[in-house]
Amino acid sequence: MQIINYVKRNWKKIVGFIILPFLSYFMFYHHSQSYEFVITRNIITGETKPDSHAGYHISWPWILASKIDTRPHKVCIASASRNLNCRLVQFDTSQWRVLLTYEGFHYYWWYNRISFNWSQETYRGVDNLLLGHAYGKTRGSFVKVLQETGDE
Repeated sequence: MQIINYVKRNWKKIVGFIILPFLSYFMFYHHSQSYEFVITRNIITGETKPDSHAGYHISWPWILASKIDTRPHKVCIASASRNLNCRLVQFDTSQWRVLLTYEGFHYYWWYNRISFNWSQETYRGVDNLLLGHAYGKTRGSFVKVLQETGDE
């Protein structure tokens, strides 16, 4: 009975103690792997810059961080032909400003996340971004085509 009375009197403190660590994690921390390139944006000043190293980072809540996978990705156009329809592409980290010119700053992971296309492989996130620029009319210099491949 004493526990119930304690909870009734101090429920705000208990809820704050539980929620505060989760909110601070989402607001102040971002983590990047060694194969990820991170672009940070200060939404107050508008300054964008690359993050210097991989690992855990503590930042102010108004600093947003967007991660881009720099490993090579195989992107393909669905086709029944035996022609070359795939490319091995990679994000060029030295051209990150060109990416911002083309796409602007946002969370590239969200690209095409909600899709109801069950008939073929659907590219999501950065893969979708790289697919569009690898086969687009104009290719941004931030996409390096490493190899033209067929359907293996």
